Amino acid sequence: MIKFIIPLLLFSTVALAQKKAPITVGGNIGAGYEGYGLSRNPTGWVGYTPRRPYNQFRFNLNPTIQFSKNFSLPLNFNFVTKPTNFAGPLAGLGSFGGQNFWQFITNPTNNFSINPKYKNSELLLGTQYINYSNLSTGDVAVFGAGVDLRPGTYLLKFFTGLSQQPINYIAPTLAPPNPGIPGAYRRNNWMLQLGKEQEGKYKVAFNFSKGYDHKLSLTSPLPTTIKPQEGFTVSFLNNITFKKGWFLKSEVAQAFFTRNTNDANTLLVKSFEPFIKSKTSTIRDFAGELAFGKKLKTFEIGLSSKYLGPGFITPGYPFMQPDRLDYTLNTKFTAWHNKMNIIASAGQRINNLSTSSKAAQFLGNLNWYTQFNDKVNLNITYNNFGFTAPSGTAFNVKNVSNDIGINPTFTWSNTTMINLLSISYNYSKYDERDVLTGLTTTNQSHIGVVSYVPVFFNKKITPDFSLMYFYNRIPPPTAVTTTLLTFNAGMGYPFPKSKGNLKAALQYTLASNNIASGNNNIIASLNVEYKLMPKLLWRTFLSSNYVQYQRSFTPSGANYLESQYRTGFNYSFSK
Repeated sequence: MIKFIIPLLLFSTVALAQKKAPITVGGNIGAGYEGYGLSRNPTGWVGYTPRRPYNQFRFNLNPTIQFSKNFSLPLNFNFVTKPTNFAGPLAGLGSFGGQNFWQFITNPTNNFSINPKYKNSELLLGTQYINYSNLSTGDVAVFGAGVDLRPGTYLLKFFTGLSQQPINYIAPTLAPPNPGIPGAYRRNNWMLQLGKEQEGKYKVAFNFSKGYDHKLSLTSPLPTTIKPQEGFTVSFLNNITFKKGWFLKSEVAQAFFTRNTNDANTLLVKSFEPFIKSKTSTIRDFAGELAFGKKLKTFEIGLSSKYLGPGFITPGYPFMQPDRLDYTLNTKFTAWHNKMNIIASAGQRINNLSTSSKAAQFLGNLNWYTQFNDKVNLNITYNNFGFTAPSGTAFNVKNVSNDIGINPTFTWSNTTMINLLSISYNYSKYDERDVLTGLTTTNQSHIGVVSYVPVFFNKKITPDFSLMYFYNRIPPPTAVTTTLLTFNAGMGYPFPKSKGNLKAALQYTLASNNIASGNNNIIASLNVEYKLMPKLLWRTFLSSNYVQYQRSFTPSGANYLESQYRTGFNYSFSK
């Protein structure tokens, strides 16, 4: 159906434009080839496996055709000939001929979209990332069709399509090593928003989102652990901006999620017909978020909170972690004649609200930038984020990170050059609990980087240098300490008459730990951009990655050489 709509749409818009003002075209078109190579020593060693397809062709067409002041036609066609961008069972399906037309245009590796726009309203065709709100939909790519209509201050948005192709199950094998494919049902989504909005003043909207698996979409049965599922979410959004900078944002939502649509119907969980009918595996729960505060030109402060019930699972955000409560104090301000900018938040996350062993976690974020003068700047960052479930529960999950960074930069100059020196230190602590054993491991990392960039006034060459020290410690019982020392040198050279530039880099890393030492890594790269014509650009990238292991792998002294080659042309329609 899409292949008939697109030519008709293009023909009608061009015919309309011929009666109007001259057409203007922006954007670009390009094509490229990507090659990958891997050589392992000794031959047959499987300690390092290929990461990419050995050959890949990539195409992009992203013009925006402007027919008039109110009418435009953005196109976004980005696709590859291999089904995936990684090496694995799916990558062996072959080139373009390995997929039928429908599989090709709906493959998430590709992107085909056409969005004719008239004033503030759009027709949405192809792959779209639809974001209606924080609790309804916004984190899933869907290939289909829909509209975004805005008559006056009213909102009418609707989209439906495919979010997951059917993938047959492939069992893992030991010889040769093959991880297999778990498989998945075909999943379709639809979403709807009805509301009213006046930009800068208010937005009120109802949001609906549904995702459902097709039981008969596969030609081979899946493992019994994978079941066809269905989910539906409805939410109410209300954002208001008052006078003198005060604002209020809120959303409440209810979600229904069925873990197995093959189950029998039930009355224990109330259905929400005609959108979803409850089964014995259906769960129903609520979620909500609230934020209010005041926003001025140089200062902003507010409180925000989010509650996600233990059974709140929405198809619009498939990776959202439920059963938690977050609340934070947020602020942002500038001071010292706009030379100091601070963005900070502090609060708490309480996980596993439905259990007797709740887990509390501090939430913090800080970005503090200060320009002391023309020569010295300082940036300080801090972040604490993650999720925790109590040990012994069904989930048994913990991954929490704490990071703090300090980065001063110094600039000085004379009559012949400008010097830029950057020093950064980062401390990171990451706690992770194994979901199978229940054991918690802690990674503590220290990273120090010194970078120096001299810029010469009378020379075209632009070099840069950096030195990095990395130290990571995992305490007992694992008791592994790893250190990395990396030196990087780069050089840039512009071609005459602004035809482009060349960039070369060489990096060496010496790695060791308390188990083995003397692992060597050398990376060399070359990047060339050259203008063949005023609007036609040629890009080429070459890289080689050599790694030699000492006693950390079996057999001792194993090594591999990994290479990448990318080249392509890009033509710009813009003036």
